[in-house]
Amino acid sequence: MIELLKLSLVLFLLILLIKKKVPVGISLFGGGILVGFLFGLPISLILKQSLSAAVDGETLHLLSLVILIVFFGNLLGLIENLRDLTKALENLVKNTKVVLMMLPAVIGLLPMPGGALLSAPMVEEVGARKSLSPEIKTTMNYWFRHVWEYCFPLYPGIVLSAALLQVHLWRIVAVQIVLSLAMVILGLAFCTTKVKLSGSDSGFENDVKTPFLLLVKSIWPVVLVVVLNLFFQVDLVIGLGFTIVFLIFLKRVRSKDILRLLRETVTFDVVVLIFGIMIFKNLLEASGAVKVMPEQMMLLGIPKAAVAGIIPLTVGLLTGVTAAFVGVSYPILLPFLIPHQVDWGLVMLVYACGLMGVMLSPVHFCLILTKDYFKADLLKVYKMILPPALLLILFAFFLVILGYPWALI
Repeated sequence: MIELLKLSLVLFLLILLIKKKVPVGISLFGGGILVGFLFGLPISLILKQSLSAAVDGETLHLLSLVILIVFFGNLLGLIENLRDLTKALENLVKNTKVVLMMLPAVIGLLPMPGGALLSAPMVEEVGARKSLSPEIKTTMNYWFRHVWEYCFPLYPGIVLSAALLQVHLWRIVAVQIVLSLAMVILGLAFCTTKVKLSGSDSGFENDVKTPFLLLVKSIWPVVLVVVLNLFFQVDLVIGLGFTIVFLIFLKRVRSKDILRLLRETVTFDVVVLIFGIMIFKNLLEASGAVKVMPEQMMLLGIPKAAVAGIIPLTVGLLTGVTAAFVGVSYPILLPFLIPHQVDWGLVMLVYACGLMGVMLSPVHFCLILTKDYFKADLLKVYKMILPPALLLILFAFFLVILGYPWALI
């Protein structure tokens, strides 16, 4: 029981540090050091394990991948692929509800910081023609911007969870795609009910061929990366690197713009985040603390599913950061998630609860940006997103009870 209290203290301090705006990576690094001390590791071993995790090939590969993903999203914004993409969608789709869903959802295919703010002006343009309230526009933009975060392989959270579980990226995608589908359906049921289709939709063209070609022209880089990895088994680092270099030459991106994007991408926070996560995981394993949670919970009679849901939900809710709930929860819950082989149902549940915690967090960056952009009442926005968020969590628990993912994996 004392060991469980020690681990709970570490978890509490991690959440407190992240809430105080201490970078997630530094918080996790500090948490790992604290775990080492609390569980009796000598300083020499703590330093050795930290260094070992920092220079490990898996850590460096993960760091390269996250940097390339962020750079890729920023590059697509620079060459105006995103602008062309939304323009094509607006001219192809005639239904206001579908347009309001697709604009943020398509931008959501590109994991970039503050992406909700990128789609907000597009939602505003369509929503203004229908006289939608600021709260409806905020909800539509915020909810559908994140529908792919459960399964799209270019999201850092998916990449981080695959690395921590040491499983292939696409296995996580296959298991969690049901959560993205549920999020879309719940968004349709709860977030679009007040979007009326009365009146004419001005601004749409009758020509289909031109916007379709524009859509293909703007989306092909993302498709290329996914196809190279999924069908040709090209490592994501290589696939992203090839696509980025090809885009730079094709679009004749200036060297000063490349340097600016590199400065925006390779930040202290990003680098420390990856090192912090992997060092935290390594020290949890080396100290034996990783075994504390399942052993003590079993003695207390607490169901595994409850623990696997509550911890990521709490971390996500209090921090509003996907990397935080993944980096904190997965190392602690590894004995639950991989007792002998991967328990895919619990993996799905952890991510379902963690991301919904992030979505409901009042400190979530995208929520604050979107709310401020549309000048919406935050309480009214919460009234719209809380029911579908809670239902998605219940849906994930229900799937676990039914033995999901059955024969999918």
